[in-house]
Amino acid sequence: MVDPPHRAAVVASLAKTLIRAVALGDEKAAGVVHEAIGRLLALPAVLDGRARSRR
Repeated sequence: MVDPPHRAAVVASLAKTLIRAVALGDEKAAGVVHEAIGRLLALPAVLDGRARSRR
C-alpha cells in the first residue's frame, strides 16, 4: 500500500489536470480524471503499517 502523503501528491497532481481539462472544455477528460481521483480517495490508507478504514 501507499503512504498517505504520496497518495495526496498524486491526487493533487490529478486535481491540477482536472482544472486544466475543465478550463479547456474537455468534458470527457475531466470525467476520466474525476473518476480516477474518486477511486484513489476510496482506497484504504496506510498509517503505521496498518490499513485504516475510511469512516
